[in-house]
Amino acid sequence: MDTERTEAIVLRLHPVTESSLIVTWFTREFGKLKTMAKGARRPKSPFRGKIDLFYHDEILFLRSKRSDLHLLHDCFLENPRQKLRDSVETLAAASYVSELADLATEPEDPHTKLFDALTTTLDALEIQRGRAAVIIWFELQLLAAVGWAPKWESRAAVTRVLDSLAATSIEGARRVRLSEEQVRNARRLLWQFLDAQLGRTPRSRTLLVENLPR
Repeated sequence: MDTERTEAIVLRLHPVTESSLIVTWFTREFGKLKTMAKGARRPKSPFRGKIDLFYHDEILFLRSKRSDLHLLHDCFLENPRQKLRDSVETLAAASYVSELADLATEPEDPHTKLFDALTTTLDALEIQRGRAAVIIWFELQLLAAVGWAPKWESRAAVTRVLDSLAATSIEGARRVRLSEEQVRNARRLLWQFLDAQLGRTPRSRTLLVENLPR
């Protein structure tokens, strides 16, 4: 087995035995990949406290030559993002952007810009202000990163808002204050386009809509 090292964000966890987990990561160098974390659920596991949803880790894994399930060898916690668990609102927002990254990418297809966008978005969601604009910003960055950047046919007010957000930084998105009508119109147009590209509606969006302020 070849050994690889990369930064990684936890997207999904799937218990496979009483002691082990399959972890789906979004990594900087390799895109989305899966590893078996043997013994991770044991109380004295060296992985204990280092693997959970939205955690940012540095991982060392042994690449399998037979399948796309690799073996997690070591894991170093860099940022647990604990504040994302402080409320249903932040948990819903973090779950939604993570699911988008999962749905929009193929296994082991690197997307460095998307990794950076997901990293900065999860960090920004820990801060109270501007979450609606931040999520729209991430959706636009994701579309651009995977080659689905929309070209709006009209120059209506809503498309000008979306184009402005697409062109700004995460810091700029955090400062944007959108009205309820602007958020509603932006979501309607963007989600219709996004769902058509994905071929489905993200499951976590329902929780997002129920809990994120307009």
